Amino acid sequence: MRLFEKELDMTVEEFNIKYSIYMNLPLNRWVYKDNMTDEEKSEIDDWETMGGYLKTLEYKEACRLWWEENQDDHERFLTLPGFDAEIFKDITGIDVTKSGETIEIEGKEYTLEQIKKALKKETV
Repeated sequence: MRLFEKELDMTVEEFNIKYSIYMNLPLNRWVYKDNMTDEEKSEIDDWETMGGYLKTLEYKEACRLWWEENQDDHERFLTLPGFDAEIFKDITGIDVTKSGETIEIEGKEYTLEQIKKALKKETV
C-alpha cells in the first residue's frame, strides 16, 4: 500500500490492524454570541435569538481544531511509517514542524510537549 507517497511493505488490512489513524473531525461548532465577530453578527440571521450560531467548519479548520483538542493522538500520526510532514501539512493544514513555543531552561530549549511528557513520566 502507499502512504505519504511512499510504498509500504504491507497491505491495507495489515496497516489498519497495526495503526489507527482515525480522526473524528468536528464538522460544526456552536459559536456563542460573545465569541462572534462583527462580520458574523452582520451575516447571520437570528443569532441574537439563538445566543449564537452553528458554524460549519472548513476541512483544514476542522483538522486544526481536532489536532489542538487531541494532543494525546499526535504521536500515533507522527510515527506512521513513511510519515512526511510536508504532505501532512498539504492535506490537513497542520504544520507539525512548528511544535509551539519553546521554553529555555538552563540554556536548553524545550517545547511544551517535551515538558508534559517528562512530567508524565515522573508521576508514573
